[in-house]
Amino acid sequence: MVDNNKATIKKKAGRPKGFTTKGRMTRLENVGAENAIRLFINHKFAAATQAWEEIEDPYQKVNTFIKLMEFVIPKRRSVDFKPEAGPENSLEARLSKMMKEQNAVNNNADGN
Repeated sequence: MVDNNKATIKKKAGRPKGFTTKGRMTRLENVGAENAIRLFINHKFAAATQAWEEIEDPYQKVNTFIKLMEFVIPKRRSVDFKPEAGPENSLEARLSKMMKEQNAVNNNADGN
């Protein structure tokens, strides 16, 4: 016979109370690979510079230079600027509003 008067204990789903993840952890494998690549590049830089100087074809030399630049300087993208219609959305109106808000914050800070 089963006693229905006993209280049943329900287990909560999820992490136990007090469990912490200690924030985002970096994976050691990724850090090790990045350091290995940096070391390789530092050790082979002189050889790469010499190989680049030995390229005789100007077209190939410029292309190689451009490809190397992409690792240092990001490519430019076109930006579409569409001004919003109406005087309240003009650049001057927005700047004026931002300056008024900043002045109000400064005045409140000075008053305290």
